[in-house]
Amino acid sequence: MDFPRLSRYLAGLAAHNDKAWFEANRAEFQALREEFAAYVGRVIAGIAEWDASVRWVDPADCIYRIHRDVRFSRDKTPYKTTFSAVIHERGRRGGGPSYYFQVDHNGVLMAGGGVWMPEPERLALIREHVAAHPERLRAILDAPGFRAAFDGLWDGHTLKRPPAGYSADAPLIGIIKLKSFIVERERGVSAEAGDVTPWLLETFRAMHPFLAWLGDAVTPRCDRLD
Repeated sequence: MDFPRLSRYLAGLAAHNDKAWFEANRAEFQALREEFAAYVGRVIAGIAEWDASVRWVDPADCIYRIHRDVRFSRDKTPYKTTFSAVIHERGRRGGGPSYYFQVDHNGVLMAGGGVWMPEPERLALIREHVAAHPERLRAILDAPGFRAAFDGLWDGHTLKRPPAGYSADAPLIGIIKLKSFIVERERGVSAEAGDVTPWLLETFRAMHPFLAWLGDAVTPRCDRLD
């Protein structure tokens, strides 16, 4: 994947975020979109080496649209300034613990994963799983590979107080208060950076135990062996 070329295109789109510019540069968009889909397929194949659940997912089902949903947004610019994909066995509509990456108009590659703003029932299951077995999650977060890749869970969405039913001194209460369960890190994609694929797969490999833990958390009780 020619990420510098992609970043240049996205920078142009960011500077001229309107239909006229987009249509004038549609051929470039289509070429980059096809190249990105092929790259997502390579990433899926790499992940499948340790996570067989994604082996047969179609890259086209993982890639997000370039068009923004502006119905409820004050920002009416029509196009996203990122190319992005979420990798899950049911593609971008899976809704469960997933791998995610995007490249933006500033030439930044972000790799992350987890569960973003789960609905109340799923959120409750995750919190219960933290509280029932804090040592399991602590072991994952303290593993050398995880700590080398991530600074901890992203805390951009969190409650000010413990949720109902949890005390302020409960183990891992800071995590129980979270409303999203995400890890992420970034790097540049300039020509000098070389092939970023090893870094991307290393990131996803490091987060896999965390995604597996989340998968156990959101599995219905009747299907879970505790």
